[in-house]
Amino acid sequence: MPKKKANFDWSILDRKGIAEFITLLEPAVTGKLITTVKFHKLLAAHIKKYLPVNVTRSTDPKVDSGWVYTGGTYFSHNDQLKQKCIEILFVYRTNETKFIIPVRRFRRIALTIADTILHEIIHMRQYRRRKFKELPDYASTAEKTKKKEEQSYLGCSDEIDAYGFNIACELLQKFRGDTHAVVDYLNENQKGLRRRHNGWRMYLKAFDYDHDHKIIKRVKSKVIRYLPRAEIGKPFKSSDWICY
Repeated sequence: MPKKKANFDWSILDRKGIAEFITLLEPAVTGKLITTVKFHKLLAAHIKKYLPVNVTRSTDPKVDSGWVYTGGTYFSHNDQLKQKCIEILFVYRTNETKFIIPVRRFRRIALTIADTILHEIIHMRQYRRRKFKELPDYASTAEKTKKKEEQSYLGCSDEIDAYGFNIACELLQKFRGDTHAVVDYLNENQKGLRRRHNGWRMYLKAFDYDHDHKIIKRVKSKVIRYLPRAEIGKPFKSSDWICY
């Protein structure tokens, strides 16, 4: 992994490389009782040593015990000012001050961090290509407020693009590189089935498992188009717009 530089080329990053870099921290944070404060301090320092990102933390009672949830944000205004524009957020369970992170769980967390960083890099490229112009959210017609907000966010063209790559990576790993199995899974009617949560099922649930919905069709198409890029873990062929 490269050290932080003034002119950072985000195109050199790939999913496997980011995850492997994160797992270098395994000996210091896994298989032992560690405070969440120390865990976060070590993880944040490790990431910021090599990547020009901000790292923050928060708590939420919905986080499962012994887990760390990962989120990310791209700030276009900061990017325009040539400042750090990607933030990685780690969310810990409210009132959980110590935990033990098994190696296998930490490796899953590492992949989630990689997916989050690549998701925000895609947003970076989107905004830079169109000179930081904002795009409107999807005009959801859902009646319930929560459903409407979720559909408005997930139906935005930018999110369909970024999640399309994330889902392609998730499913390609799930089916061990079998692209035909990925397509079959995308076409499957999963309503009522008990399956592990992933990005595709997030979209299906948000849009009522309706495979005829235009957003579901767009996401499915985007995932399939991204499969060749997911095989190498990079969303783009060149460094255009993501090297500054």
